[in-house]
Amino acid sequence: MEDYTNNLLSGAIDSSANVTTKGSYQYNQQNNIESIETQTDDTSRTMQSVEIHKWFYTGNVPDSMLRIKDNRDTTFIHFKKNKKQNLTEETWLKKNKIIEHYFYYYDDKSELTDIVRFNTRAQQMLPDFLFGYSNNGTLSQLTQIPQGSSDYIIWQYVYDDRGLKTKDVLFDKHQQLLGTVTYTYQ
Repeated sequence: MEDYTNNLLSGAIDSSANVTTKGSYQYNQQNNIESIETQTDDTSRTMQSVEIHKWFYTGNVPDSMLRIKDNRDTTFIHFKKNKKQNLTEETWLKKNKIIEHYFYYYDDKSELTDIVRFNTRAQQMLPDFLFGYSNNGTLSQLTQIPQGSSDYIIWQYVYDDRGLKTKDVLFDKHQQLLGTVTYTYQ
């Protein structure tokens, strides 16, 4: 279930048999996301967690974010940008130590093509995400490679003539269908 205020997502609830996740979204005057608070309740393990993301901007481009878990565990995330204001690096700091470092790559149209980080298992830089686009610049495919794994999944996206998404199709690395999400509009 999703709630919208002024055509912006303000809240969302996702639930399964034992887990409920509630998201709350706040925006600044330029309609950029300012904070996201996510509360997860797991009744099977009698656990609750709250994660807050607080975003900071120069203009409309994010400079940094605070990721706060359960009001006691904070990670500072810093973003570097190129001349086109595309994000090029994301550095995660915790207690003044780098714990993650991501690199963003773009094509000549400034479309994000890869998100890459050092893969500890392979001992080299490898992509976590690969993005593919249609001729009109619409995201048509997303490949996700989990850290430390040789497996990957591929999401393919189908749109109608109005540009509305009609289907998400999920495949494994062997092109076996894992699932489909179909969208309808009223």
